[in-house]
Amino acid sequence: MRKALAIAAVASLATVPAAGAAGAKKGPTLRSLQAQITTLKKQVNTLKKRTTLAENIAVVALAYGGCSTAVTADTFQDTYAGLEVHYSHPTAYFGTQSALNDYGACSALEITRAHNQSPPTTAVLAALLDLFKPASTSATSFMSVPRSTGFVFSQLFATR
Repeated sequence: MRKALAIAAVASLATVPAAGAAGAKKGPTLRSLQAQITTLKKQVNTLKKRTTLAENIAVVALAYGGCSTAVTADTFQDTYAGLEVHYSHPTAYFGTQSALNDYGACSALEITRAHNQSPPTTAVLAALLDLFKPASTSATSFMSVPRSTGFVFSQLFATR
């Protein structure tokens, strides 16, 4: 019994310094915290750039969709007006056609709408599609605009 008590006492004394050493564990150093801050700053700047690019692409996509819808409506209305003239009938089938408001979307994309064309053409639709031409085939392509100008089209296909 004495032997067991002596072993228990020695064992309890041996565990006390180990518990004290575990409790006195050092925290991160100033140098390691500064390195973490530097890394986090780089990550925040990268995320800010990506967020800005995503927002710009969303705005351009909305403008493109609005302009595309207005230009398509112009083409349909010009077709209706042409049919009215061609098939002169006492009753107007389509009535007078008025241009849709694109709320500046086409002018933001530098697309000139052509309403009331006779005969109707798809030239304006082609101009919308020409925005996607590679830089080597078109001087007005968005892909030929340098990235430094901040024009969103120059960054559409350069996303990572």
